[in-house]
Amino acid sequence: MSIKNVKIRFNLDKENDRKAYEYLHSAEKSYSKAVISAICGFMELSERTANEDTFLDRVIATIREETAKINPLGGLLQFVQTPSAQTPSEQENSAETEEVVLDFLDSF
Repeated sequence: MSIKNVKIRFNLDKENDRKAYEYLHSAEKSYSKAVISAICGFMELSERTANEDTFLDRVIATIREETAKINPLGGLLQFVQTPSAQTPSEQENSAETEEVVLDFLDSF
């Protein structure tokens, strides 16, 4: 059989349930058509949002990579940004690198 029955219950004490019930009750089309439209619309929106998020992440990564290549400060921007938690050895390396950078800047 190609037709499937699904039962749905609404708890009218919950705001979202009540809104959904009121929408279905006042809909000009059948409950089935309204529910099918809502589910399909939600799923399409979710897929589109996921695709857009993935695309946006790729764009941001590409911009960061390309700006790092042409950054005239040569990576000095990382010293201005808030540092993340570092291990003691990373702190030593960071301190040494910072000293080198400051020495270089003092030479101007």
